[in-house]
Amino acid sequence: MIDAVPLGDVAGATPNTLAASLPNPYAGNAQAIEQGRQLFVKMNCAGCHGYAAKGGMGPNLTDKYWRYGGAPAAIYKSIAEGRPQGMPAWGLALPSQDIWRLVGYIQSLGGTVDASGYEAALQGDMPGEEIAPEEQPAASTSAHAASHTGAPPESKSPITGANKP
Repeated sequence: MIDAVPLGDVAGATPNTLAASLPNPYAGNAQAIEQGRQLFVKMNCAGCHGYAAKGGMGPNLTDKYWRYGGAPAAIYKSIAEGRPQGMPAWGLALPSQDIWRLVGYIQSLGGTVDASGYEAALQGDMPGEEIAPEEQPAASTSAHAASHTGAPPESKSPITGANKP
């Protein structure tokens, strides 16, 4: 049996020093946005987020619901460093210019927060607040039931819709 070894930082990786309010240098640049769209398809971002970036296995990138923040620097960080439960880190595979082009493409989809609004974007989706529209009916129904019975709200499987144990 092999003992579990905690993994540290990737060798050669540098710590993120992006300022949270850093604007995307390619924002609004039509050529860079098109290159970002091409990278989105080429790097198989569409495999998880969908070709229209409206979500699939990965989250919707066109709405205002961002777990890790929707400001340009936060999106850059998500792409470069990855996120738990599925988002791979692309920081060592893609040059920063390409990551910024991807961010530009995502910004062009309309669901992001401007760099000047980074403080709000840092909050992301808080449990019970600003719930994504597709989750509101189930969340409000179970929360309403719990408030009248004193029982905790039931959670439903996103796949089957059945109550989880």
